[in-house]
Amino acid sequence: MSEILTPAKFKEILPFICDTKTSQDPEHWTPENPLWGHCAVVSLVAQNLFGGVLVRISLTDIPQFSHMRSHYFNMLADGSEEDFTRPQFGSNYPDGLTEETRERSYLLSSPETKTRYKILAWRLAKKVHEGNPIFDDKIYQKCFFATLDSPCQKMKFGCAITYAYDNQIIYTDNNRFIEPLRHLCELQCIRLSLTSRTESMLGACGHAEEFALWEMVRCGIPLNKCDLYIAGIFPNGLPWLKPEAADHTCLRCSVQMNFARVRKIWVPFSDHGWISLSPEQAIKTSVAYAMREKKI
Repeated sequence: MSEILTPAKFKEILPFICDTKTSQDPEHWTPENPLWGHCAVVSLVAQNLFGGVLVRISLTDIPQFSHMRSHYFNMLADGSEEDFTRPQFGSNYPDGLTEETRERSYLLSSPETKTRYKILAWRLAKKVHEGNPIFDDKIYQKCFFATLDSPCQKMKFGCAITYAYDNQIIYTDNNRFIEPLRHLCELQCIRLSLTSRTESMLGACGHAEEFALWEMVRCGIPLNKCDLYIAGIFPNGLPWLKPEAADHTCLRCSVQMNFARVRKIWVPFSDHGWISLSPEQAIKTSVAYAMREKKI
């Protein structure tokens, strides 16, 4: 299960995960004002957690903040406004300005903002799951960052393929639209009305593992010498980590990984890092999951 954060807990955590790497204005960032220059990326992460819409105000007519150009905060699903980086302004908060809504794609169209967003989202996940060694693992971090690029409305997944002999990452990918099926995801993904891991062929998304496997085939990479690592993110932006048994639950992908003769499949656990399965084990556990969900 995904962790649940309240707005109050999120505010508590923020000062510990914000610094010059996540600030839009690192030159003026200080440890005493840790939220300085963080409005866009904090608002994006907050939208993951609490839903709602992004709100923008222009600061160009306020001399002391004009260099910041704009400020972002959140309107939550219940219609209330929450500015998680309000403390950066001290007693000089810019009240009474015209508010406009913005789409996430607008903010994330900036490569610099997108990079800072990924770092902040990663740090939040690491803080929430403090002590799990997987957050010290470079492969998991690469998988997690690839997952953040997924446009999926339900669950975002990413994967990394490594050469087994030196464990070097050779490819990363995420789940995303298959163009001829895009209509199944507009305006709302059809899979939001289906039980997870059932009716696996119905939907607009190509799975991260599928894209990665076929790219390796096109490049002539021998998959029997490769391992495949999988990461996921819940709709609230926090990581999908296996709570109990070592299993793989997607029959669609496990069959393809078996055909491709992938050496090992690795899934992340909630308290002790990666656990590996063979493709044969992945098929068995994904069949068992699908049958259980359908109550067969």
